[in-house]
Amino acid sequence: MKAVILAGGEGTRLRPLTCDLPKPLVPVCGKPVLFYILELLEKHGCTEAAVAVRYRGERIEEALGDGRYGNLRTFVSYEDEPLGTAGCVRKAAAGFDDDFIVISGDAMCDFDLSAMYRHHKHSGVQATIAVKSVDDPREYGVIIGENGMVTGFSEKPSYINCRSDLANTGIYVISPEVLSLVPEGRPVDFAKDVFPEMLGRELALGYYADNGYWCDIGDIAAYKRCTSDLIAGKIRAEPAERLIIQGSRISRTSFIAKGASFSPEALAAGFTSVGSGAFVSGGAKLNNAIVMDGAFVGEGATLNDCIVCSGARVGEGAAVYEGAVVGEGAVIGENAVISGGVRIWNNKRIDKNMTVTSDVKYGAAALPEITEEGICGTTNTVITPEFAVRAGASAAKISERGIAVSYAEGAASESIGKAVLSGISSAGGTAFDCGSVPLPVLAYSAKLLGADVIMHIMSKSQTKIPIYSAGLLPLKRGKERVFQGALMRGEYMTAGWDGFGSITEVTDAEMLYRAECAECTRFKVPYDVRVVSRNARFRDICAPFAKLISGGGAKLTVNIGERGDTAEISCGDTFIGHTAMTLIACADAAENGIVPALPFSFPQSAEETAARYGGSVTRYFASSMDDRDEEARRLAADQLFMRDGFMLALRVLGFMARHAATPEETLGLIARSSTEDRFIRLNCPPQRVLDRLRAVPEENEGAVIASEDRRVFLRPDKRGTGLYMFAESFGSETAASLCDSAEKLIRDAAAALRNNG
Repeated sequence: MKAVILAGGEGTRLRPLTCDLPKPLVPVCGKPVLFYILELLEKHGCTEAAVAVRYRGERIEEALGDGRYGNLRTFVSYEDEPLGTAGCVRKAAAGFDDDFIVISGDAMCDFDLSAMYRHHKHSGVQATIAVKSVDDPREYGVIIGENGMVTGFSEKPSYINCRSDLANTGIYVISPEVLSLVPEGRPVDFAKDVFPEMLGRELALGYYADNGYWCDIGDIAAYKRCTSDLIAGKIRAEPAERLIIQGSRISRTSFIAKGASFSPEALAAGFTSVGSGAFVSGGAKLNNAIVMDGAFVGEGATLNDCIVCSGARVGEGAAVYEGAVVGEGAVIGENAVISGGVRIWNNKRIDKNMTVTSDVKYGAAALPEITEEGICGTTNTVITPEFAVRAGASAAKISERGIAVSYAEGAASESIGKAVLSGISSAGGTAFDCGSVPLPVLAYSAKLLGADVIMHIMSKSQTKIPIYSAGLLPLKRGKERVFQGALMRGEYMTAGWDGFGSITEVTDAEMLYRAECAECTRFKVPYDVRVVSRNARFRDICAPFAKLISGGGAKLTVNIGERGDTAEISCGDTFIGHTAMTLIACADAAENGIVPALPFSFPQSAEETAARYGGSVTRYFASSMDDRDEEARRLAADQLFMRDGFMLALRVLGFMARHAATPEETLGLIARSSTEDRFIRLNCPPQRVLDRLRAVPEENEGAVIASEDRRVFLRPDKRGTGLYMFAESFGSETAASLCDSAEKLIRDAAAALRNNG
C-alpha cells in the first residue's frame, strides 16, 4: 500500500502557532501531527508515502530526516505554485501504479485504513471517500449517498438544507486512472472539481463510514480539544514518551514529555501538556495549558487554558489567561498579564507589569541578532526594506574593499536586496550588485571583484540575510561586534549628498562562473552524471558541465543543497555524503600540494586523510577573536570549492577520474569515521553547562569530550540559547549513540544547574 500525505497548508487560522511552523509539524503531546499520520499508515501496512508540501516545506523535509519512519519510506514532493488537493496528488503520485491512499498530514485520525482499502478494492469503485457522522455538519463538505455509493455533495450546508450528516474527512482511496481527470498547470480540488466530474461522467465513486477519531486541527479551539482528547485516551495513538516525576503535583490527565524540566513545586492540572526541553519553574500553576518544546515558564507564573509556543518565555509572576496564545520566541515580562483570547505574535516582547488586552502582532520586536544563518526575521514584519537599508549601512562600516550583494529569485528577495544596496551606498560604502544569482556564483564574483564582505538575501515568508567575509567565511568577532552595534544602536555613518558610495551592477557574474566551471571540467568519468537541486537556477547552471564530463555508463547523481553550498553523490547503492565529499576534497588538495583549510568543528578524520597523501590540514574558527587563524582564513578564502557544492563535486569526480576509482572505491581512499551533528536548546547559559561537564576547552572556541576512539566537540551558538554538538566515532560505536550519551550528560548538567539556582 502507498499513500500521498497532503502537508502543504498554511494553517492561517492557527496563527501565531503556524507563523513559522507548517501546520503538519504543530505538536500534539510532544509529537508533530504528521508523525501520528505516519505511524497510522505504517500500522496499516503502508510501505511508501509521498509528502506533498508547499508552505515551509523545507521544515517538513528536515523533520522527515533520512526518509525512513519505521518501515515506512517517505519522500517529499514540492508544490511550487498552489495546485489544489488533486493537483498536488497528481504530481506526488506520478510513479504510483496501484490504488493508493490520500490523507491529510494535519488532522488527527485513527481510522482503520486497512479495512477502508479492502472495502475499496472489493467494491470495484475508482475512488472511495472516508466519511464520518458529525453532529453539526455546517462546517464540512457533506456526502449524499446510499448503499455505499456517492450520489451528490453539499458544501457546508445550513441545517435548513442539510440532507446528510456524513462529513468528507479528506481521506480517500484513489485509482491512478482518476488522476487523468486532473489537468496540469492550474489548481484542481478533489471535492470541488474531480469528484463532481466523476458523478457527471457516471464513474463509480464510493464512500466508507468509519466511527474512529478524526479531527482537523484547523483552529486554536480544535487544536486544544485534540490535545485533551489524546491525553484522555480518546484517540488510538501514542503520544511522545512521558516524564515520570515521583511525588509531583501533576494531575493524571496531564502530559509532561520526557526531556522537559518540571519543578516538583509546580502544579499541572486539567489537561495540561508540556513539551520536551520546556522548563517549568517552582510555584508555576498550569491548568489546561499547552507549553511547547523549549518554552520557559518562570517562578509563580499562571497559565490557564492557554498556549505557550516553542522557545517562548513567560516571566516570573506573569499570567496568561483563557484562550490566549504566546507565539514562538515571544517574551512575556515579569508580572505581565495577557488577557483571555489575546494572541502575542512570534518574537514580540511584553514589558514587565504590563496588562495586554488586544493582540500584539505588529510593532517592535527585538532587532534580530546575527545567528549562524545570518540576520533572520519575518518578511515585511521584522525584516522590512527600511530595516534592510539599516543592515546595508551597518555592513558598510566593516568593509574596506566593497560589499558584493545578490538575492534569490522573487520580488521580495529583490526588493530587500535593493534596499541593502541602497543602505551601503547611503553610508558611503562601495556596493556590487551581482543580481539574482545563487550563493556560489556570488562568492566567485566577490573573489574576482576583491570584495571583503558578502551578503545574500533570501526572502519567502521568512527573510535570511547571511553575511560573510571573503570566501564565504564567518565574520571575525571584532567585525561582527561592530556590525551588530551599528545595526542595533544605529552606529553607522550617514553620507552627505556628495558622499554616497557607488553601486556597480555586475551583469556577467553568471558568465564568469560558467567560465570557471569550464576550466574545472577538463576530464571525463565513466558515468552519466546528473545534477539535481531544489535550487533550479543553480541546477541549470551546473547541468551542462555535468554532461560535459559524462563518459556514459551508470547514472551518477550529484544532489546540491538549496543554498548551493553542500553536495552529495549517489551511484547505485553507493552514497557519498557531504562530509565524505569534503574529506575526498582534502585528499585531492593534499595530493596537489594544497593545504586544505577547514572549520574547527569539522571531523578530525580530515587530518588522517590529508596525511595519507603527504599533506596536512589547517583550521579556522567560527568566531575568530584574534589573528591566530589568519593564515587558515587566507587559504580558505582561496578554496571556494569547500563551500560550493558543485565545485566540491567536480573536485571529487576529478579525484575519482585520476585514480580510476569507483565511488565505492573512492570511499576506501579516505579515513573513515561515523559523524553526527545536533543542536541542543538550553534554558540556562551554555558556558556553565560546559564548565559543569568539565569538558576540555579547545584553543579558541568550544570544548571537547574525547577518548581514544571518540570525540564530541561542543560549541555554544551565537545567541547563547544552546549547544552545537559535533560527534565523531572511530570505533564500533556510532556517532548517533555517542550523541545520545552526550546529550543526556548535557541535559542532566543543565537540570542540575537550574535546580541549584
